[in-house]
Amino acid sequence: MKVSGFTFARNAERLGYPLVPAIRSVLPLVDEMVVNVGASDDRTLAMVKAIGDPKLLIFESVWDEGSLERGHVLAEQTDLALARCGGDVCLYVQADEAVHEDDHPRIREALARMHEDPGIEGLLFDYVHFYGSYHTVGVARRWYRREIRAVKNGIGVRSWKDAQGFRVWAPPPGWEGERPRSLKPGDPARKLRVSHSGAHMYHYGWVRPPEAQGAKLAEMARLYAGEEGRARQLERDFTYDVGEKVRRFAGTHPGPMRPFVDGADWEFRARTKVLRLSHLREDLLDAFEAATGVRIGEYKNYEWVR
Repeated sequence: MKVSGFTFARNAERLGYPLVPAIRSVLPLVDEMVVNVGASDDRTLAMVKAIGDPKLLIFESVWDEGSLERGHVLAEQTDLALARCGGDVCLYVQADEAVHEDDHPRIREALARMHEDPGIEGLLFDYVHFYGSYHTVGVARRWYRREIRAVKNGIGVRSWKDAQGFRVWAPPPGWEGERPRSLKPGDPARKLRVSHSGAHMYHYGWVRPPEAQGAKLAEMARLYAGEEGRARQLERDFTYDVGEKVRRFAGTHPGPMRPFVDGADWEFRARTKVLRLSHLREDLLDAFEAATGVRIGEYKNYEWVR
């Protein structure tokens, strides 16, 4: 079994993405690591090259500024990296994610199980979403609980919508339409049949100094709504929401992320309540989930078969 890792990034240094730790966190698990580096105005490419691992397969791309709508360009860049993977199975990590070395044995075992089982096309990872600091984790229902981060190669897997997950490109017999550059609702695609990896994905998309987080959110807004979206985001003068529902993180961070954690130079002190009048519906649903383990209306972009 050959394992490919893949990721993509642009302006990772300027926007505070922990791209190098993300890559390092999966390198021990893969035979090759495909990294799609978009044309950047910072040292992103140099940072990736400086990793110096012979497993790295780096290529450069130019993002299509005409695809700055609903994050489609993110799916396009994911697909460019996936298309260059030569492995039997492919492990995906985004530029603000990392896996923990304690989970490596479980991930290896799950990848082998997926490779051998014709009924399994992808693997789910449970998510740990950090918010505000490296010591607080988001717990409200708006944080997705799990997502696909490993897939079988050669079965038509494509990135879905804005690159959160994946689907299989499956046009019906006789279909004459063109294959889209990125999959979106309405396209002939089906959900992957998945199993659970038994592992976690640590997500650091909401952990930066507040000024850097504001700049990152403005750039993301541009990818969804163009320059108008970016301008609207910048007008909001970002600060972390002290009312965000979080819990104290009791575990340890993946090894490659620890220099980021040690270098944190800002404070976030949440003042959370069990019930918030401005988010009453969400809080009541959270309370129901805490009591029953059931998340009502959960989005599942997969078919969990075993």
